[in-house]
Amino acid sequence: MLRISEKTFNRLYPDLEGYYDFFNNPVPSDISKEDFERIYLPSKLWRLNNLYTVVDKHGNAVRFVMNEAQHVVYAMTRQHPRVIILKSRQQGISTFWLVSYFDDGLFQELLAIGLMAQGVDEASTLLERTKFLWDKLDPDIKAYLNRSLEKDNAKSFTFNNHSQIFIRVSFRSTTLQRLHISEFGKIANHSPKKAKEVKTGTLQALAVGNTGVIESTAEGRNMFKEMWDASVTALASGQIAPKDFYPVFLSWLDDPDCLSTVYQTATAEQEKYFASIEEKTGRTLTQEQKNFWIIQYRELGGDIHQEYPATPEEAFTAAKDGTYYSRAYMENVIRGGNMVKDLYDPNLPLDVYMDLGVDDYFVLGFVQWYDGKYRIVDEYWNNGYSIQHYLEVILERYPDAVRTICGPHDLAVRELSSMGSGGRAKSREDIVREWLREHMPSTKLRVLPKLSIADGIAAVRRMIPNMMIDVKCTYIHDCCLGYSKEWDDKLQVWKDTPLHDEYSHGADMLRQVAANTIENSTYNSSKLEPNYTSKKSRGYAI
Repeated sequence: MLRISEKTFNRLYPDLEGYYDFFNNPVPSDISKEDFERIYLPSKLWRLNNLYTVVDKHGNAVRFVMNEAQHVVYAMTRQHPRVIILKSRQQGISTFWLVSYFDDGLFQELLAIGLMAQGVDEASTLLERTKFLWDKLDPDIKAYLNRSLEKDNAKSFTFNNHSQIFIRVSFRSTTLQRLHISEFGKIANHSPKKAKEVKTGTLQALAVGNTGVIESTAEGRNMFKEMWDASVTALASGQIAPKDFYPVFLSWLDDPDCLSTVYQTATAEQEKYFASIEEKTGRTLTQEQKNFWIIQYRELGGDIHQEYPATPEEAFTAAKDGTYYSRAYMENVIRGGNMVKDLYDPNLPLDVYMDLGVDDYFVLGFVQWYDGKYRIVDEYWNNGYSIQHYLEVILERYPDAVRTICGPHDLAVRELSSMGSGGRAKSREDIVREWLREHMPSTKLRVLPKLSIADGIAAVRRMIPNMMIDVKCTYIHDCCLGYSKEWDDKLQVWKDTPLHDEYSHGADMLRQVAANTIENSTYNSSKLEPNYTSKKSRGYAI
């Protein structure tokens, strides 16, 4: 029996309206072999719900019958062959695509089917599940199709119709007609290099017009999020191309298994959260759903937003493993209500912090201090420009407001490209001071002391509970969530060293803020404000 209502069936399969009873009722016991083969076997939707045996979450061998989430993603691929799925956990999406692609290989000739596993162990599990599908398949179906195995090894599964199921951790230089990538968010979190290989290699192996599926729970802000955002943007533009992925979000609110009849009393904070979800989704949560969420929250804590997201935005705001700041930032800034619109106050002093980059990003952070809070009010980042470009940005945005420009210790590095008339190379510090004297004479330059990465990270962690950020500072926001340790693929552990990626530069800028706080001997711990004495007071309410 179908595990969806007739109304949902007709919505998902408008071309099959009127066929609900055909799919939902048992095959007549008196049907002839010829009629069975003519009426039922040609329908893939019928085959998916009647021919295959899988092992359920309790370890029992059961007939595979699609749940609602599986119907949603299958119906979507009938319209757009490439989909990217952001989901809550345990919705059976990986199982569905294994069964669906196995069916394709069984009933169609000359298909190259790729099942990409996260690692060697996962690949081995996929192979065993594929063998199980074959072993449990009705012998009469095998006989009807005249189907047998030509090859069965650790990496592939080949039928005698020359269709192959490849099970690998990466695909390159292979043309595929079917592709499934499971838990891409976890791959992107642990191994950004492998995620890039998937994007530039594996996905390029999929021929245009054929079915490709990327599915995962969210695991921080990484390449999976980038691809999800790109798909959402393409869909919103109304110009989704054949190579684009169509976004499908599977919320725990739509999962009939996410219910509990054991009554739970919600805290005031939890009731506030439920109310916010109802407002965002336009849905009313049942008591059974609230019970389920509260029980899961006791076990998962803040990770519940990753494992059981109600909205796509919520999925990606969960803290990711291996990050330095995401948990503290989530707790204190995002959920603490410290993301504010129009945070800049013209009555407060403004300091600019810079992280230098030439080939990499050059980052500016605009910071104000007031009432015990680090207020990040603006940002700018770019690459490939001279330091004068960034000084001009500062002047253009805040011509009379900047009290101090704070730069890292390597401002003192001399550059041969800046040879003066006397043959002496200028440092970037020299360049900045000369520029300020001409264009912003009231603004001071402060070269900050060198601070070890470990000490800087610790200082930023202490800073975050007292941090506010303007909502327009999206890059620094992403850096606070995404800055992470390196992953050791060989040992399968996080290293003690930071990963150098697009989030590093904003994180380095924040360490400059922390370094200034630590270095300043007249630091006022009660207000968390450096006490500058190099400039006269302008009546700021400090």
